Amino acid sequence: MPDYYKHVMKNWEWCNEYRSQMGKEAYNKYVSDVYKLLLGMKPKSFFSIEKNVKPENRDLFIKVCCMFIQEQYQYDFPEGVFHLFNAYCSEIQCNTLLSSKNNSNKSNTVTKWYQ
Repeated sequence: MPDYYKHVMKNWEWCNEYRSQMGKEAYNKYVSDVYKLLLGMKPKSFFSIEKNVKPENRDLFIKVCCMFIQEQYQYDFPEGVFHLFNAYCSEIQCNTLLSSKNNSNKSNTVTKWYQ
């Protein structure tokens, strides 16, 4: 199985680099399209990055997913749904929280999968 972990966002410099390469409008459209895809996922579903994302777009796709996950975490998992990568970052999964929003273990679960 391929390992795409090297594409995970490490800082925010990539945003400006891709925005410069693609142009602001194309970059914003790509980000919007990825967010729509992720928001449209049903709980317990998987999206295969390996099968569905062109090799030349994987770096940007994974970084946008990282941005989405970080924003989702900051806003306390609206709707009780969260996304995470598998260990190789070749798939992203949509999950639901198993307990209330006050679950103190929530951050540990997500952080473990995200890192």
